[in-house]
Amino acid sequence: MKRFSLVMVAALAACEATTTGSDGAFLVSNGARVYSVNQDVFEVTARPGNEINQFWCGAGEYAAHVLGAPANARIYVVGEAGPGTVVNSPNAMQFSLLPPGQASGATGRQSTWGPDLGEDEFVGDARYRCVRGIDTFSN
Repeated sequence: MKRFSLVMVAALAACEATTTGSDGAFLVSNGARVYSVNQDVFEVTARPGNEINQFWCGAGEYAAHVLGAPANARIYVVGEAGPGTVVNSPNAMQFSLLPPGQASGATGRQSTWGPDLGEDEFVGDARYRCVRGIDTFSN
């Protein structure tokens, strides 16, 4: 039993560890990368495949670990899917803890896929997408 507990503690610690890439990105375990745009907006880039979960997972992890947002705080889409503005990425979305129109510096971009401008999730729900690994709420 003691051995199992130590393994679980180590596994949880690894999940909670945050990493910063050489380009200053906040790295998420699912492959997403998060970049600060300004004090209100952050941009999540995703690898091809299951991008919507990567976007929300990255937004939730960044909001919790970097911004210190509680699980019941809301994360808003303030720029829909498209090319990155911080780094050269074809798959990026902008998020904020402020609703669209209140988040300065957001693109407000609209696209044909992914979560819609103004769509929101609780930080805790977004972080749950990191472990869930399925995309049941995609457009």
